[in-house]
Amino acid sequence: MMTQKKAKFPHDLLDPTQATGLILGGMGGPDTTASVEPFLRNLFNDPAVLPLPGMLARLVGHFIVSLRVNQVRRRYASLGFGGGSPQTDWTRRQCILLEGLLNKLGFACYAAPAMRYWHPFPSQTVELLRQRGARQFLVVPAYPQYSAATSGTTLTAICQAVRAADRQAAIYCVEDWHLLPGYLAALSRQVVPVLYRWIQENTPPQSCALLPVAHSLPERFIRQGDPYLDQTQATVDALRAGLAVQLANHEDWWDSLPGGGSPLLAFQSKVGPVRWLGPDSVQEVHRLAAAGCRKLLVLPISFTCEHIETLHELDVELADVARTAGIEDFVRTSALNLDEDWLASLSEHITAAAFALRPYSLQPARREASHA
Repeated sequence: MMTQKKAKFPHDLLDPTQATGLILGGMGGPDTTASVEPFLRNLFNDPAVLPLPGMLARLVGHFIVSLRVNQVRRRYASLGFGGGSPQTDWTRRQCILLEGLLNKLGFACYAAPAMRYWHPFPSQTVELLRQRGARQFLVVPAYPQYSAATSGTTLTAICQAVRAADRQAAIYCVEDWHLLPGYLAALSRQVVPVLYRWIQENTPPQSCALLPVAHSLPERFIRQGDPYLDQTQATVDALRAGLAVQLANHEDWWDSLPGGGSPLLAFQSKVGPVRWLGPDSVQEVHRLAAAGCRKLLVLPISFTCEHIETLHELDVELADVARTAGIEDFVRTSALNLDEDWLASLSEHITAAAFALRPYSLQPARREASHA
């Protein structure tokens, strides 16, 4: 079996006295109804997403887009953002805050988003940052866990755009941040109040569940060496360890909670007939409901901001599945969005790594319980 080689990204140490362009890279999303189809075509034309021989890839990609485009348009239209996605706007706002945080840390930094499949494309972002004065680049994926189909293809496209503009520019790529303390803290901060509410309502733990949900990936990626599944499981394990500390006064309840003492993890957003990572989120909700779950807390762990896969796939589709299956209390935690602790933690991590100013250790966050 062919082994999928992880791309080698540049890790040039950056000069703290030089102006730095920080690029937060994502897959992007359509900004209007008219851009849904070209966005999908760009997505399925990427060999990292659809790894088939050239002509076959184009035919299969065209077929998938033609099959899905009208349904996807309706979903985007239902979000209330003019027929497009809020993802790029959220990422741009994250960049504004990151730029301010890095400037406070003493770095001359200009930050902007770059999207893989729709505007602003990497070449546009690199040109913008060069016009603002950037002479070196710090590239950060908008995905905590690394996969060749998300972070890999995005980082590659951004690095190629930088090299095309200036072959001598230093580039430091952050490949993943799945154990970033501020990220884990942002996740647990939303979980703890819900769990304590259930405890205070004297709800039996067997009728509740904590379900982390991650974006799925074709199983072949994992068989070929992609680290996504291992990193996703590491995030869940670190999160559960931190929550166990915060719920130490209710250890028996926590240990009996599905997703507490017994780990849960489900996957969403699979496309096409190939085998994807499971269990599927819909199947897992049905299983939990059949086992007596009546209160369900869904925790998306793959997304830094709200977009179609949280606002529609979870809030509409999965919530409807849960209600139909008999779940009475369905709670979905929000994406990271503009969480200040997460952004502060990310800014400290990326500058420590890129400028090598001090040692930095990624350890799971530990917070004391603040609830009775």
